[in-house]
Amino acid sequence: MFKKRGQGQSWSLDIILALVVFVLIVGIFYTLLSQNKSGQAKDLSLESNTIVSNLDSNTGLNTNLTVMDNGAVNQDKIQTLYGSDYNTIKQQLGIRGDFCIYMIDQYGNIITVQTNNKGTVAGFGSGNSNFTVNGQPCGATLS
Repeated sequence: MFKKRGQGQSWSLDIILALVVFVLIVGIFYTLLSQNKSGQAKDLSLESNTIVSNLDSNTGLNTNLTVMDNGAVNQDKIQTLYGSDYNTIKQQLGIRGDFCIYMIDQYGNIITVQTNNKGTVAGFGSGNSNFTVNGQPCGATLS
């Protein structure tokens, strides 16, 4: 009544089972990697919002860091910020990652700032080679 199965059927069932397990492992691995990237993007978004909110006098808690008053940039405060020590400002903002702050006008042109101690700069932030403003490292003195 029951016939004994041959080796071919048993072997193909093993292959199908191994393929299913392999696909599940790849799917789980891909899912874990995807979730990590979205978490990093959320962290970056949170840190950028923290910087922006601290620079605006309406939302910033530390008045030493605020450079905008009712949508207008206070020239004295931006000069002070651009002339400040990057690591000190980073610590005051509570930011873990590197950042670069720069200003552009309504036409997309970079606005340079004359500081008391650094000269003319096009941005404030990490001098990391990943951050450039018009091809110059962020915060570099312009000639």
